[in-house]
Amino acid sequence: MKQFWQEVLLLPYKPNSQDNPLHEKQVMELLDKYGFKYEWQPNGPQQSPDFRVTLPNGRVVDIECKSSKQTFPTYNGGLPKEGVIYIFSSKKYNETTIFFADDVVSPKKRQQFANLVEELNAVLKVHQMDEEWQQDDRGFDFYIRNMYVQNGAGKKDYFKHSNRKQCESNVLNFNWG
Repeated sequence: MKQFWQEVLLLPYKPNSQDNPLHEKQVMELLDKYGFKYEWQPNGPQQSPDFRVTLPNGRVVDIECKSSKQTFPTYNGGLPKEGVIYIFSSKKYNETTIFFADDVVSPKKRQQFANLVEELNAVLKVHQMDEEWQQDDRGFDFYIRNMYVQNGAGKKDYFKHSNRKQCESNVLNFNWG
């Protein structure tokens, strides 16, 4: 598995559009090269992970491919999924990096987000129970869409981040058994 990850780090940038996922295809070629058994998009094309890999020892590894013109991936409405390994390709640097989701979102931060979402939904529910809200003759309502973004100089560039090498090392040196 370590050789696979080392070769992943050498991959050039490829876009990953829904209709032509070139980044995923180059990862798929490497999975095939190393003889791994895998399922592509096991939860559908819009859901993580992109690959569910079964290693010879039976261990299951979920891999999500991200590609961007920027120096950071876009997560939209979902945080990086716990236990998933991300392969991120940047056009700006024409480089690829790898990381465990758990290395970029701590359990504490994940819990803070979960608490925030719960609190916001409780506030929304109070408003939606209001009689005037319910009597809107056009049926207008409101929903909360979670949007996770990264901000701050030096914090969101995955290639110049001070923890880049450690994150890559955590994947490379993980005991895949």
